[in-house]
Amino acid sequence: MLRNLRSIFLCLVIALALGGSVFTSAALSQETAPILLQTSDVLSRELISGSNYSVKPTVISDGFICTYDLNTLYGPLRVESKALLMKRIGELNALTQIEQIKGSSAYMNAFKQVAAGPIKTAEGLATDPAGTVTNVVSGIGQLFSNVSSAVTSDSSYKGNVMDSALGQANYKRQYAAQFGVDPYSSYEPLQKALNDLSWAAAAGGLTVKAAFMAIPGGAGIAVGATGSADTLSGLLGEKTPAEVASMNQATLAGLGVSNASIQSFLYNSHFDPYEQTLLVKALAGMPAVANCGIYIDKAAGAFEESVAVFLRTRAQLLNQYAAKTGNVQRFVDANGIPVFQTVNGKIIAIFPLDYIAWTPNFARKADAVSAAIKQMPGVTGKEFWVTGKVSPVARKAMEAKGWKVEERADLKLSAR
Repeated sequence: MLRNLRSIFLCLVIALALGGSVFTSAALSQETAPILLQTSDVLSRELISGSNYSVKPTVISDGFICTYDLNTLYGPLRVESKALLMKRIGELNALTQIEQIKGSSAYMNAFKQVAAGPIKTAEGLATDPAGTVTNVVSGIGQLFSNVSSAVTSDSSYKGNVMDSALGQANYKRQYAAQFGVDPYSSYEPLQKALNDLSWAAAAGGLTVKAAFMAIPGGAGIAVGATGSADTLSGLLGEKTPAEVASMNQATLAGLGVSNASIQSFLYNSHFDPYEQTLLVKALAGMPAVANCGIYIDKAAGAFEESVAVFLRTRAQLLNQYAAKTGNVQRFVDANGIPVFQTVNGKIIAIFPLDYIAWTPNFARKADAVSAAIKQMPGVTGKEFWVTGKVSPVARKAMEAKGWKVEERADLKLSAR
């Protein structure tokens, strides 16, 4: 009995000597997904509702990101992650303004010209993303579990030959650029609205200037919410998908990314040309950071749209951190997760995650990443940044593993 008491006492002394890490990690209980949260706890008030949508009052988290259910004028919509939600809200805002254009006399006159001609507008060009959740772990959660799906390479962005010859595809890009939205978006209501406008322009003579005169407050106001103030409107409004791909290929080659990695990334159909260009621009904006190929290799494995948008948003956050601090040296691979290493050896892991809980899935990944970092030479510290919130249990567990935890990374990185 005395020997057992001495053993227990010795374990406690060792735990305290190690900063409590052994004791704390063992004592913390893991959290169980799915986790039900109030929408108001994870979204700001201005995002919860708009003129044509409202987010339902509760959301589900898998311990990484939240799944949001929306009621919209175009039917129910389910969105995985705040990163993708921001994109959809921008598209819903654009739809509000498109409805104003379609109610104008300029549009109606152009529409009559289209209806009288032999050309009919195309519909149903994209798949409605409002599917149902079939797994507790989201696609982004699977990304952290090293689980992947087959990546397809069929490109649906080349466009119809007749559309291109008549200028419809070009007008569509121009309208999308003015609204600050993705012309290749998978959100079907936006695709139909952009197709209607672009056919009215191509076959009915509706100019972009005349269309935007119907919007109160002036023309050419970008209403998108891509997570970046720079919507690449001028660039993507002028270039075809093939021209954009060529430009992105040259940019990545200039960053030292291998041709094999570039091709795998460019031919991943879960990244449309818009999302690809935003991601490439984010990496190109930090030329002093070495090993960008590590990030491109990860992006090339995106197996669904939400993962692609997540990785694009993450690249933009990393760009903001590099610009704000000026001390990032390179990307390093921490058990399949690209992270920064600063000039003084610190590891910086930044993610657009909505709500972190200490689930078995996250705990396993945190252990694996921490173990991988421990094997790296010259590491002086670790920081874990997320755009959302971290549960108290997850914070204690991460801090016990030596991580400094930062919430609301987007606000901190955008602050002057």
